[in-house]
Parts: sequence; structure tokens; C-alpha cells
Amino acid sequence: MKGSEQFHIKLSNKFERSQEELSRVRYRKNPAGLVKFLELIQKLIRILSVAPRPRPPLGHFEQWPKGSSREGWELWKLEFKMPQLQGASGQGRLIYLLDITKQEVVLVWIYTHAEFEKRPPDSSLKRLLRKIIEDDEVLEESNYLADNGDGETAENKVGENKSSDSQGT
Repeated sequence: MKGSEQFHIKLSNKFERSQEELSRVRYRKNPAGLVKFLELIQKLIRILSVAPRPRPPLGHFEQWPKGSSREGWELWKLEFKMPQLQGASGQGRLIYLLDITKQEVVLVWIYTHAEFEKRPPDSSLKRLLRKIIEDDEVLEESNYLADNGDGETAENKVGENKSSDSQGT
């Protein structure tokens, strides 16, 4: 697959809700941190639209909850630094589905290590994945990709992300 092929980004309802909750809970008293968090999400989406299988440490293939895997789909997780947060709250996670046949990335759930040490419970994740795959319960990409990618590689963006996001403004 060539780097010029773009994957379409879709957002699950759960992703939207979990992002809003993270914003409200973790950045309620930190508007500058919230802006950096939303910029980070935009950056991650741009990366996934070009390179939906990022190499570790940013991304890795995730095991499906027992009995939930589907032909033509892959389950992935990103691990990243949450801007201006420390400890377990500063360790961000984003679970997403990759639909190989339609060239789509479906953002499933965003959370921190403080919420779930590894990932949400398999029973919740299994139910959510089934709903997304079978019922197509997703939203079209929102305005996250208002500006097009700047041509940087995923590795360059990740390096920039890790070095600058831990500092306050």
C-alpha cells in the first residue's frame, strides 16, 4: 500500500462521548491543556489517515475480546502522552478498528491509564465492537481534519508529540 492512499476516518459514538468526558474531567480547569489535547487528537487522526498501522511505541495490534474478531477487520491501540497531565492520567490510549476492505479507520474509545490499566473490560469492548461493525454505529469524520497533513512522517510527528506535550504553556 502506498503512502499516498488515504484511509477514511470515522468516529464511533463512544469515541465522541469518551473524548468529551476526558476533556471535561482532565482539562476542566486547564483550557491551555485542553487546546493541546484537541490538537493532539487532530495529529493522531492525520497520522492514522495515512499510516493506520503505526509502529511501536505509538501503536500496536490489539487482541480481540474472545469471540469478537471479524474477517477484514483489525483491532489496534495507540499509546501516547496526554498534554499537561502526569502520572497514570498522562498516559493516553486510543482503541480503533481498521476496516481493510473499505480503507476506513473507526475510532472506538479514548481513555487514560488512570481509567483502565490495560483497556476497558472485554465484555464492554466486545459489545461495543459488535455494535460498531454490525450496526455501523459511527459518525462521519468531523472537522478534525480541517487542514490537510503537512507531509511529515508518523515517526516525526510522534517524536514532536512526545517532546513538546509534557511541557505546560
